[in-house]
Amino acid sequence: MIWNNYRTGEEAASAMLGRMMEEMDDNPLRTFHIALSGGNTARLLFAVWKEGFADQTPWSRIHFYWVDERCVPPNSRESNFGEADRYLLSPLNVPRTRIHRIRGEASPKEEALSYSALVEASLPSEGGVPIFDYVLLGIGEDGHTSSIFPNHTELLDSQEVYAVTRNPYDGTFRIALTGRALMKAKRTCFLAVGKQKSGMIRKVAEKRTEELPASYIFHSARFSELFTAI
Repeated sequence: MIWNNYRTGEEAASAMLGRMMEEMDDNPLRTFHIALSGGNTARLLFAVWKEGFADQTPWSRIHFYWVDERCVPPNSRESNFGEADRYLLSPLNVPRTRIHRIRGEASPKEEALSYSALVEASLPSEGGVPIFDYVLLGIGEDGHTSSIFPNHTELLDSQEVYAVTRNPYDGTFRIALTGRALMKAKRTCFLAVGKQKSGMIRKVAEKRTEELPASYIFHSARFSELFTAI
């Protein structure tokens, strides 16, 4: 559990990506399974990745998955996959065989089961829990992460790998990676930037509480690191 604070969001994103590149360089024969998030902070991460780390990234040794997805088609501006595809994957011609999206346009319950099965079949596991190499997360201003919102903490210890969740603010549905897989990843990394989030980021970093899902995951994960600019 480590908290690193930087002057700018770009510096924070660069530090996180730099850690990843070092580990990949140190393990040249290993395939990495990485779960991506969406949102404004993810867009910053993708921009820094594309501009500063594209040549260092061993694209052929990475499989990309998603932490969560809104229940919308992939061409929607709300799609987390669509965002990553526009800002990172397509511009760099990442092989489509390495990209495993959540089908937001499908039946939410059926897709949660289908995607859970895909991840379980593709990743190594411990005690029935698939183990990602990296889970890349953001922190919402209310302390949510992976579409696990406050007052929906039953998802923190759910036996399902992915589950259907509902945004309490607009009523829309999402499919989200649940707590056990988030916390058992080899590295659970948070990127959070912006003065408007500074109070929440400090709460997440300083105290473990189920009331704030991001806090609970940060303090309970096997290895967690928080990269911020506040």
